[in-house]
Amino acid sequence: MRSRPSPPQEIELKLEVAPSELETVLAHPLLAERSHGARSQTLHSTYFDTPDHALRQAGISLRVRRDGEQRIQTIKAARRPSSVAVARSEWEHDVESDSPDYALAKGTALEPFLEHSDRIAPVFHVTTERKLRDIAYADSVIEVAADSSTIQGSERTTSFGELELELKDGTAAELFQLALSLSTAAPLRLSFKTKAERGYEAASGEQPTRIKAAPVVLKRKMTSAAAFQVIAVSCLQHLMANEAIVRRVPEADAVHQMRVALRRLRAAMTLFKAVVEDVRRDPIRAELKWMANVLGEARDLDVYIATVLEPARDRYGTDLSYQSLLAEYQKRRDRAYEVAQEAVSSPRFITGVLKTAAWIEAGEWREGSGKAARKLRDQPVAMLADEELGRRWKKIIKRGRHLVELDPDERHQVRIEIKKLRYATEFFDSLFKGGGAKKRKRKALSALEALQETLGELNDIAVGGHMDASPIADVIHWEQMTRVDSLLTDATEHYQKLASLEPYWRS
Repeated sequence: MRSRPSPPQEIELKLEVAPSELETVLAHPLLAERSHGARSQTLHSTYFDTPDHALRQAGISLRVRRDGEQRIQTIKAARRPSSVAVARSEWEHDVESDSPDYALAKGTALEPFLEHSDRIAPVFHVTTERKLRDIAYADSVIEVAADSSTIQGSERTTSFGELELELKDGTAAELFQLALSLSTAAPLRLSFKTKAERGYEAASGEQPTRIKAAPVVLKRKMTSAAAFQVIAVSCLQHLMANEAIVRRVPEADAVHQMRVALRRLRAAMTLFKAVVEDVRRDPIRAELKWMANVLGEARDLDVYIATVLEPARDRYGTDLSYQSLLAEYQKRRDRAYEVAQEAVSSPRFITGVLKTAAWIEAGEWREGSGKAARKLRDQPVAMLADEELGRRWKKIIKRGRHLVELDPDERHQVRIEIKKLRYATEFFDSLFKGGGAKKRKRKALSALEALQETLGELNDIAVGGHMDASPIADVIHWEQMTRVDSLLTDATEHYQKLASLEPYWRS
């Protein structure tokens, strides 16, 4: 078989768009007036895997795509993302049938699985109506692919629209500039989800209710600039994976994970504050704060209902005033989740995410002039991690020394600092593996988690005092207040344990 010449990697920006909006985007003057080589395709793709989805678990996709009489076998191996624009290894060959030709898989990521090729079979099918054109934009050449796709899986059939911008020549900054310009025509959501991932969902019928953050992997000699991008992209992936769930159904855990993703990203921007300094940093951070706040009321009401009101049911379940109070808060929570859904579907949220992605990938901070700026960007991340972890550790030890004497707001600030240190510990986890660092880190995280949880309970009690003014609410709050002394004793013990530990990141 003849091999199709293709680059080992493709760099593209994937945007989700409603199928009904694709023509509106394609009618944008930037595409209508600057494109050449416009063409259309009808693509029929079959994806293959083992019954236990071993390829998927290894981050590999295998498909045979039919375009007219031509059939192309594609093997893709996803790597841990380090940028918003997708980068992955890819192997393509012409084949003669709709089944894979495993002789062409030697030397690819699929090779280790060839021993069990007899177990590989079709899993789902994707039919795509694609419109392609090349755009001369500024000094770049960008291929625009507008896809309207239908997936047929064993459990369900789904349809979706995508706009893929692939950089053929030029800069990532201009790739994002084009995306932002096109977003004025229709909502374009940043997407990390591949057709293969959508297909597996259709094949299994799975509907995730929340997705936790994936581990971040850094290398000690990696520059601080590159490390920030890896961390920030991980946070964006975490955010958008749960945003897709919240758009479908206002799932409490998914809303919580969206807020966690936003807090992690803001914490990363603080950790790398000097590295990413430019005129867009603070406006981006403010927009991320707005996103977190607009999701916050639903989460706060959830916590209050789950930790205060519902546990009081055994004592006051027959009390009409209690029933009225619980019903009122449940209504408020339902409305708060409606607001959260409206927010994630708003142009402000959608464009804010895209602008954040553009800043992470191609912001001015990456090209800041001056020796000092370059030195900060090029500094090995291990050095920055050591400095930041040490500074934040000292701050918590100092602020938490007299927890009992602090007012609720001051204790809440200590809790916020603990969260930031825990996020930093997660971000830099892969940098500190040698010697006894792993054991010391487990002890530190255990103490930090226990202290954060106890301070969180104290904060919930303090916030609960402002939630409602009614006789039954006052009674429930007074009952909660009787736990404060015990919780302060626990917090002091957790703090003392933390203060006695040796910093894990130092040999």
